[in-house]
Amino acid sequence: MTDSRFPKRNYAPRPKATGAAARRPAGDRRPPLERRTPGAARTPAHDAPATPADGPPAASTPAAAGSPPQGVQAHTAWDRQATWYDALQGADGDDFYRELILPTVLKRLALRSGERVLDLGCGQGVLGRALAAQGISSVGIDASPALIGAAHARAGERETHLLGDARRAGAILKAANVPVPFAHATLIMALQDLDPLAPVLHEVAAATAPGGRVVIALTHPCFRIPRLSSWGWDAQKSVQYRRMDGYMSAVAAPIRTHPGTAPAGDSTTSFHRPLSTYITACGASGLAVTAADELCSHRRGTRGPKFGAEDRAAREFPLFIVLTCVRIR
Repeated sequence: MTDSRFPKRNYAPRPKATGAAARRPAGDRRPPLERRTPGAARTPAHDAPATPADGPPAASTPAAAGSPPQGVQAHTAWDRQATWYDALQGADGDDFYRELILPTVLKRLALRSGERVLDLGCGQGVLGRALAAQGISSVGIDASPALIGAAHARAGERETHLLGDARRAGAILKAANVPVPFAHATLIMALQDLDPLAPVLHEVAAATAPGGRVVIALTHPCFRIPRLSSWGWDAQKSVQYRRMDGYMSAVAAPIRTHPGTAPAGDSTTSFHRPLSTYITACGASGLAVTAADELCSHRRGTRGPKFGAEDRAAREFPLFIVLTCVRIR
């Protein structure tokens, strides 16, 4: 028997935004577990938190790894969610960023003085500020004018932010007279909102020096599948379990960012792909995956009769995965 309310205690809701940003985007888009982060040229776009409604997945699927981009104009549905998302994340990111994602990304970058980082899908510049605090200069690219504006407003002298499509990162950097290659690069909570993968990975690899690291943070494709994954409660065994109704099939799932309050058009698209698709696409772009960190939630609910089982589940099923790649060609 399933208790649909139980999972929400384990993954307590994120802090609510106030004022004009208080609307939850098609982004309260999933149960607290399902959150997202804005990214580069998301083809209708992703990361604010979003909770997709229950129901069958959309019939459309992500393009094949080698498919060409559909034009060069940057496009992102995230611009409509920018005010809300910026208020939610703030200058330093929400607790998932601060406690899980940023520490892991910074550890895997293993930066040295004088190195520069390219941040594709930079959103409002959360990573760039964390890098600047360590004395590292970065250049961020994002397709959302509003999020780039928010990044500019908070940027220090070590942070540069450019508006544009991640599939054309090389051309954008050239037009801005930004020297390449970079020592390292990142794609933080953005790649699951981009389709196709190949052009983005090709651009990030081309902009990274041979031997440089490309660190990619994703919602975990094995355990967080829009519309196809959910929590359940086994009363006989007193176990909270994670249910998957699909995994191998690629799915493009519409995600409402302000469920129940926003117009039907306030949505983005999340592209589910099996983990093997990401690893293979990285290899095809000359990026060898050398490490994978699976990040479980740090959040815990209030104590109650199911607290122990809920706590075990939180430690067993990761929310995010961080892939560390090295450019080998």
